[in-house]
Amino acid sequence: MNPMPPPTATGRDAGRTPYPDLTLASRRVPAHLRSFLPAQARAGARFTDPAHVRTLGLLRLSTYRGAARSLVASADGTGEPHLVLGVHSFGRATLVRGDGTVSRGPDDLFVCDGAVPFLLHEAAPFEVHLVSVPRHALAATDRQVRTLSGRTDFAGSPVAPLLGPFLRQFLDTLPEYAPRTALRLATTITGFVGSLAAEAVPEPRHQEPGSEPARERQELLDRVRSYVDARLGDRTLTPAAVARAQHISVRYLHKLFEQQGSTVGRWIRHRRLEEARRELAAPGSAGLTVSSVARRWGFANATHFSRSFRAAYGMSPREWRSRTQPSGATGSGAG
Repeated sequence: MNPMPPPTATGRDAGRTPYPDLTLASRRVPAHLRSFLPAQARAGARFTDPAHVRTLGLLRLSTYRGAARSLVASADGTGEPHLVLGVHSFGRATLVRGDGTVSRGPDDLFVCDGAVPFLLHEAAPFEVHLVSVPRHALAATDRQVRTLSGRTDFAGSPVAPLLGPFLRQFLDTLPEYAPRTALRLATTITGFVGSLAAEAVPEPRHQEPGSEPARERQELLDRVRSYVDARLGDRTLTPAAVARAQHISVRYLHKLFEQQGSTVGRWIRHRRLEEARRELAAPGSAGLTVSSVARRWGFANATHFSRSFRAAYGMSPREWRSRTQPSGATGSGAG
């Protein structure tokens, strides 16, 4: 889609370039990424470095602040698929990207694909927070995540009006939280984003030619997920076992999850990791070893569990527990 024109200058700004200070940023945007920016910004576009960067568990938090200006933001350099959530503490900006423009002010949430540069034209002194959320941490389908990353209008969303203010207040007051409290709040943010992605692609309401109604498919999918949740600790839980219990073919089971942009195996692994993560952070779990938690939730051994946990959340199970448990409470369960 062709990019929409940039904000039009008026009054004493009339006649000036619409992106006056991109050259104040620090790193030139590579040619293959400049193509994603509006045409008027491509020639001199440079990435802007944040004023402050923090890492909180699996989230990367970047804060930009300053006088009215334009800034280009993009990927965090890890190469890992992720979404970028943005919210202003103060100021108002026009978010400009290849698919158009939208105005964003305090508590107005915006979401972008972390692999694609975007431009913020800040009209006044501002502070804006960007939160990088890894794709693998979201309990959402690929289609839902793609749709969310291109969404600009959150009118009617039951989740966005809650997430925007919560995100701003959390980031504004982050230094005041104890590390384990902040880490748990970061997990809450990830859950919010998953819910926002889920609402971005509602279930189809029409009946496809030659197939069962969409409601019946959804009911079957819900039964499959409930069956999986009740047996997460069973190491023999395989697609074949799930299909047999639901009296459907393995091929049809895979098709159900394929329509959701996921796989049966990915869903089982995600649910096992989520339950293990919850148990490791639960009060009173300090006496449990990582190995026992891994076995409880269906992992063959602690090594496989730790490798999967780190890939999903960016830290080991022991690191997660040490950050979420009260100081001194994790000694006996570290094995």
